Amino acid sequence: MIPTRVLFVCSGNTCRSPLAAAIAARLFRERGLAVAVASAGLQAQEGRPADPRAVAVAARRGLDLGGHRSRPVLPEDDGPATLWVTMTGGQAAELRARLGGAARVEPLLALARGSLARGLPDGDDIADPYAGDAAAYEAVAATLETALAGVADAWAAPPAGRPAASAEAQRVKTLALPRLGGLRPTLESTAIKLLEEAGELAEVIGKYRALSGERAQRPDLDVMAGIGLELLDVAQTAITMMFVLEEQYGADLQVLLRRHVEKLAAKGYLDAEAGEPAPRPAL
Repeated sequence: MIPTRVLFVCSGNTCRSPLAAAIAARLFRERGLAVAVASAGLQAQEGRPADPRAVAVAARRGLDLGGHRSRPVLPEDDGPATLWVTMTGGQAAELRARLGGAARVEPLLALARGSLARGLPDGDDIADPYAGDAAAYEAVAATLETALAGVADAWAAPPAGRPAASAEAQRVKTLALPRLGGLRPTLESTAIKLLEEAGELAEVIGKYRALSGERAQRPDLDVMAGIGLELLDVAQTAITMMFVLEEQYGADLQVLLRRHVEKLAAKGYLDAEAGEPAPRPAL
């Protein structure tokens, strides 16, 4: 079963596990996997930044660990849809002892060997690079990339007998939201509400990135869920405004939608293959 959350675990949560989480987040996103990621440490202190060498090796891959802050493993992070992925076999054994037999815990290399990954080192341990040099961090990052790419490819592969998603389905995000009842929205009230919801979304992201000097003291998975809910509030308000445009002003949203897609195509923002029509989002 593909988890909906993966929590990467190492010792101090300043090197291997945050780097693994950052690499996995990109790989999962690229493959269209709805899998949230976070990281923690078995002996982690709260609030330490990522090791500068881990930040550097991440930056060379276009990843940002500048906002990372360490945190310890918390039992409340566990759940039926959570997969704990450790950097060593010993960490997996310790984590199972802490969380109990119901927890899903796997060393990353063991998990990757059961997937499509090739060229992995022997054993279940990805050594801690903390006492090493920049080359040690580079080697760890390369191992993480190989292992996690295999896992992501395996999870993204359709089950036997099920066809792969069409190219259009992979390029279009379709979202159906309800028409709200009991309200009398106007163009002005929905516009104001849209600004309000967008502001709340920006506030949640700002706290997560510590842009206002106040960092959200919550697990990353909870923060991502909060951002998603605020984003849905923005989308719901936008949908409400669409109903107002249709019902009160006679706007033809299908015509406007075609114009919108044509504008995106003209700007080169669509990745439709040559000769294939641009995908048409559904309302």
